[in-house]
Parts: sequence; C-alpha cells; structure tokens
Amino acid sequence: MVALVFSAFFTQFIPSFFIGKYQIEFIATALFVFIGLIALWIHLKKIYYITASLLVFFSLVLLLGQIGWTGISVINNAYNNITPHSKNSSKVNTLTPQKVAMPHISLQQRIQQKVNYKDSVVRNFAVEHSLLYFENYYTKYRQICRQFSLIKYIRNNYKYVTDPSGFDYFASPQESIQLMAGDCDDYSILMASTLKAIGCDVRIVWAPKHVYPEMYCGSKSNFEKYINAIYTLFPDEIAGKEVFYRLDKNEDYWLNLDYTDRYPGSAYLSEEVLSFIYIK
Repeated sequence: MVALVFSAFFTQFIPSFFIGKYQIEFIATALFVFIGLIALWIHLKKIYYITASLLVFFSLVLLLGQIGWTGISVINNAYNNITPHSKNSSKVNTLTPQKVAMPHISLQQRIQQKVNYKDSVVRNFAVEHSLLYFENYYTKYRQICRQFSLIKYIRNNYKYVTDPSGFDYFASPQESIQLMAGDCDDYSILMASTLKAIGCDVRIVWAPKHVYPEMYCGSKSNFEKYINAIYTLFPDEIAGKEVFYRLDKNEDYWLNLDYTDRYPGSAYLSEEVLSFIYIK
C-alpha cells in the first residue's frame, strides 16, 4: 500500500525522464511496488499489522482527498506510468487531393492576419484558462499542463455556428473569446492565437471543406511526454483510443487539435491537405 502511494506520488510529481524509448520512472514505480509486495509478505502475518495498515491506508486516502489526490487518481497515476503508451499512436500521412482547387493565397493571408497572440485580451484569456485544470501535474508535465488546460476549456465551451451563405467570415480571436462560437476557421484562429500566447507553436491545416489546427510537439522523446500526458490527463475521453500525429520534413511531431476532438490527438476527419498555414 505504502509502495503504491509512494510510486504514484513519484509518477505524478517527478518529471518524465527518457533513455532512448524507455521512461525511467517506470522502473522506479516497478521497484517500489516490488519492495512493497515483499514487505507485505514478510510482515502482514499478524492481525495487528493488518489493522494498522488499514488505518494508515484510510488516513492517507482522507489526507490525499483534501488536496484533490483521490484513491482513483493514485491508481490511475500508477497505471499510466507503468504502461508505455507510445505504441498506441498512429502516424497520419499528408495526402494531396486530386482535382481540388487549392486555397487562394489571399485566403491564407487573411487567416494569418487574423491570428493575434500579442493582444492583451488574447494573452489574458490564454493565461487565465491555462491555469484552470491539471495544476497537480505541473511539476511532472510542466508547460504541457498549461497547453492542455487551455485546449480543454476552449473545446468544452466552443459552439459551432456557420458563416453567412457564400462568404468566408474570419473572426478575430477577440471576437471568438467574447462569443465562444463560430465555424472551423474561427476556432482554428482562436486556438492558434491563444496557444501562441502561452509559448506553443501552432500551424493551421487547410483541408477540403475544412480547417483545423495542429500543435507542435517537437522530437520523438518530447512527443512521448505528450502521449503520456494525454493518457493521464484525459483518461475518460481517450479510453484506450489512439493518439494521431503527423511528421514534418524535419521528423518533428504535430498533434491534431480539431474542434471535433474529445482529447488532443483524436482521429483526423480527413488526411487530405491543401495547405499548411504557419503562424509567425
């Protein structure tokens, strides 16, 4: 029991460390659980040891519950950090559709011009909602917690509303912050602006009849941290599903952030891409 609590503490609050594809805190977790099992086998032969252990267990549950660290989260932390999730990710290739008109350069420029991550309203919104969720995991996942907190808030509150008939209206992020509504390009502009405002790189993908953002995750080892964070912070939403990503020409990883997602990295609606719009 103590080993489980200690290993869960270790895996929640100690930052992830990798040697190659192996995550070091996995080894520590397994070691503490093994030591705990040996201790139980040696000492829990008398009734007063069992009684004392139960009292300590319920005391720890009550104490941890006061800081929001429940028994369920202890078990979830231990499970997620002894289970390598990288095998549950799928690369999506960039496909160019045939006989589809490419987006006019002026439309791409209009989207780029609408993205605004330096505005004080955008910055304040991004910072406020980056602190809303996952604070208990900040020491482990650092800035990933801030990014995922902001993403979760926008997804939970954004409503879809179509553009005027026959006209592509691109809302500024300030408009979308006020209304929390719009279509896919408005959502992409909002997500790109707010994530950039807290230091995350984002690009916007223009697909046939659709626009959506992708988040930059960097190298393979850094992407492993994102995968572990997704399985830990979105356990109900992902529920054993895969994480989908793209690789660019530099072998860097990009994560899907479509407004239809229930978690970062959900399945792409379409693998076809007309253009990547990079935000500078």
